[in-house]
Amino acid sequence: MTSTPDRVIWVLTDGKAGDLNQCLGVAERLNGRIETRTVAPAAPWVWLMPWGPVPPADNPANPASPLHGTPPDIAIASGRRAAAYLRKLKQISPHTVTVFLKDPRTDNVQADLIWVPFHDKRRGKNVLVTLTGPHRITHEALKQAASKGPAALHHLPAPRIALVLGGDTAKEKFGKAAAQRLAHYIAHELPPHMGVMVTPSRRTPDHLLKTIQQALRARPHWIWDGEGDNPYFTMLTLADAIIVTADSHSMLSEVLAAPVPVYIFEPDAYPRKLKSTIDQLIQQPSVQLLVGPLETGTRPTIDSTELIADEILDLLNQS
Repeated sequence: MTSTPDRVIWVLTDGKAGDLNQCLGVAERLNGRIETRTVAPAAPWVWLMPWGPVPPADNPANPASPLHGTPPDIAIASGRRAAAYLRKLKQISPHTVTVFLKDPRTDNVQADLIWVPFHDKRRGKNVLVTLTGPHRITHEALKQAASKGPAALHHLPAPRIALVLGGDTAKEKFGKAAAQRLAHYIAHELPPHMGVMVTPSRRTPDHLLKTIQQALRARPHWIWDGEGDNPYFTMLTLADAIIVTADSHSMLSEVLAAPVPVYIFEPDAYPRKLKSTIDQLIQQPSVQLLVGPLETGTRPTIDSTELIADEILDLLNQS
């Protein structure tokens, strides 16, 4: 993709890490000048979002407003608060290509393009549907991470397995029985010579991490302890295969950008809407449920971020 430094891209979110990272993932593929703009509407305006207007104080003439300044060529937004700001921006600047990631929960978002994952119900002529979601993992980012991270990771014997742990969700708990099932696989099904790299998430419950630690005691392993930078990209680069829990669409999307076999572990309870996506993903080459022997090797990557970026560029070229 040709570098276009004069292209200005606004990223509009309320700062939530998940929304921000998805927007940045797409924006970075567009090779423009990215401006991150955080929306923070106060009550009562926030109560009305995504349907209501932006606060009067957030008019473009106010230097403190996220809408202040020369309108961008492209605006990418996510989150219900940002929906109102994207709508207002389109009214101010009809030429701006407006993009909303995930379902805005309103038909009046004024988005030229809406991206939703396969398991969401929204469909329409301006809706792009993909199996995986946008992220910031690229071939170049993985290449740069190959020589980084703790020395202990690089000293693990190959083949190496990256274990990417999720955990509790808004409505489901990662139960102890599921933790024991995963631990049993790690302790008894993985060949003992394989090195295991583990990255927990903020949602990983203590009991799950402790159970996995116990299962790994007899084999070479390394677990990120939450201190310092997470060497997640390095793990994906060094991995010969990946095991990921099924409770996060974002985690699934990210690991599928690595060119190695992916094995999905299903806890006893996880968001039901993800089941339909997983049923589709396991039809892809070297993407399987974690129910049998694990194999290493290579496979084609699955990366929807580039597809979303290409759609935006098509819209920009038409404007």
